[in-house]
Formats: sequence, structure tokens, C-alpha cells
Amino acid sequence: ISCLCLRAELISSANLTVTPSREPLFTRKLDILEVIEGRTARFDCKVSGSPAPRVTWIDNIRILQEAGRHSLVISHVSGDTEGFYTAIAENIHGKAECTAELYMQEPRAAIPSHM
Repeated sequence: ISCLCLRAELISSANLTVTPSREPLFTRKLDILEVIEGRTARFDCKVSGSPAPRVTWIDNIRILQEAGRHSLVISHVSGDTEGFYTAIAENIHGKAECTAELYMQEPRAAIPSHM
């Protein structure tokens, strides 16, 4: 009995290109905040997309943008500022929204210490 063995070799190559998301994507979402009355609240988020999405807020109180972080700052939290806040990121490929809630805490009365 004779055996004829053949060895075949298949070679394949490909190029892999990794690109960031094209449509807006919140890479850091807004956190729920609970802030004492009269204090400052700051909602922060980060977003990716190509081209870089434009971030707008439903409430224009004070808006910051630094080092890729988009922030909404509420400098004097009160009962009137409680509620939901939404950031919207848009570019030519789409739109993303992120919402969080701001709660106001009543200030605590100072407790006298007796030593």
C-alpha cells in the first residue's frame, strides 16, 4: 500500500483599521447629583464621534468645555433648579442624549459642640 501525502499551505493577509465611533457616543455619562441648597452643582460628560460632536444643553445656565469634558454648572442650587438636565451631542452621523437629575438637599442646621 502506498500513500501519497500532499501538504497545502494557505496564506491570508488583511489590514485592520480601527476608527473611533462616527456617530456621537457618551463615553462618560451624566451622574445624578444631590447638592446642598446654595452650593454649586456641576454635570460633567465626555463624548466621542467623528467629526467631534457639538454638545448642547437643554438648560443654558453656565457651560464649560475643557480637555474633552463638557460641563453644565449651576452656581446656586435651589428648589427652582431641581429637575432633569440633558446634554445633546450631534454630528453629521447622528445624535445622542444623556439625562441626569439634580436633587436639592436642605442645609443641615449647625450642631453646637459641647466640650
